[in-house]
Amino acid sequence: MKESEIRPQKLFNRYLELAKKDNEKFFSDQSSFIEITCPSCGNEKQMPGLEKHGFTYVLCSDCGSLYLSPRPPAVMYDLYYQEAESVKFWSTHFYKETAEARRQKIYRPRAQIVAKLAGRSGHLSGNNSLFADIGAGYGLFLEEIENLHLFDRIIGIEPSAKMAQVCRDRGFDVIQKYVEDAESVNIDATFLTAFEVIEHALDPLVFLLSAKRILRSGGLLMFTTLTVSGFDIQVLWENSKSVYPPHHINLLSVEGFRRLVARSGLELISLQTPGELDVDIVRNICLEKSDIDIPRFAVSIINASEMVRSNFQNFLKANNFSSHVQIIARRP
Repeated sequence: MKESEIRPQKLFNRYLELAKKDNEKFFSDQSSFIEITCPSCGNEKQMPGLEKHGFTYVLCSDCGSLYLSPRPPAVMYDLYYQEAESVKFWSTHFYKETAEARRQKIYRPRAQIVAKLAGRSGHLSGNNSLFADIGAGYGLFLEEIENLHLFDRIIGIEPSAKMAQVCRDRGFDVIQKYVEDAESVNIDATFLTAFEVIEHALDPLVFLLSAKRILRSGGLLMFTTLTVSGFDIQVLWENSKSVYPPHHINLLSVEGFRRLVARSGLELISLQTPGELDVDIVRNICLEKSDIDIPRFAVSIINASEMVRSNFQNFLKANNFSSHVQIIARRP
């Protein structure tokens, strides 16, 4: 898989341009921003991280997680997600234009992972089983799950009114709420997924506790996100398009995710970084910005043959050094 297949450069750069303008419109007044402790381990001690577009990221001095602090309060984010042009562009242009590529390259393989996990644990599927996807978006992943014919009931949890309606139009039940606000809804999921959501959450621990609350005993949670431990983020740092406020505010380390899952009371089943794009992402940034300064070793990797680049990416995947992390946890 290549970055251009799921994230075309021109389209993605337009989204980032809009996000930068939205920052100036919605977050120019930072007087109400909130200082936080490490969202992974709760440690109060911080080290300088990076500055980007007027926002400050800090590093946890204990687990090494990178996170936005101070960060906007929930009320500012609520208005932002309702009115920001970048948010509208993502849902009306970016997501639509890349939807089928993402179905083939991302959602379908993920559905197969769900099928394997459910197959190994017979109680997760079949009679009285419920599958729920947090941040269901356009419902494409729900369709892939439906095609498996494994679960009695499939629902989406989606706070956006527009996205929720798209899922309903596809025939799915939808809870139009943030998962943190879904405690009043009767959900008893056997399998729960959340893809590229937790990096946006104001409080990742509250997010996991909320997910745990709607998961039945023995049920599985599978989530994916970005990790600061990954090669492309480490190499590119402030030049990384993955480090982009105010959208990505939690870029936790691999160790940070282990601690976060433990704090939530969930049982960690597996943590791996199956990402395929680290080398491609660094290479594309360097082609786009010829004056970018990156370590000489990274330069030698991105300028090597395709076989060497592929071998190095496989090394990153195998040793938890890719920036795309996949975590599977169980509610005891």
